[in-house]
Amino acid sequence: MAYTWEPRWKPVTIRYSGIEIHTCMDRITGMIACPICTDAVNTCLSGDDDKNPGKKETIFFFTEKDLLLHIKAHYTRRHERRDILREIQNRIPQ
Repeated sequence: MAYTWEPRWKPVTIRYSGIEIHTCMDRITGMIACPICTDAVNTCLSGDDDKNPGKKETIFFFTEKDLLLHIKAHYTRRHERRDILREIQNRIPQ
């Protein structure tokens, strides 16, 4: 019994709520990988899908909606980080 598996990627285009996302999907399980966390361009979108394993800490989703919410969270976190950095810089005495 194995606790891990080696994903077999195939490139897919996800269309959900008018948004189009190019990413990777596992051929066996059908799980969708986050293109940001996985580095989809180097993993499967380059054409060498089975030769490039991608990052080991990949985030997978079962539905297109969950993937879209996760990608929105990437965008939100970036703005939160900027606000936190500004706050820290404002607190440092000049």
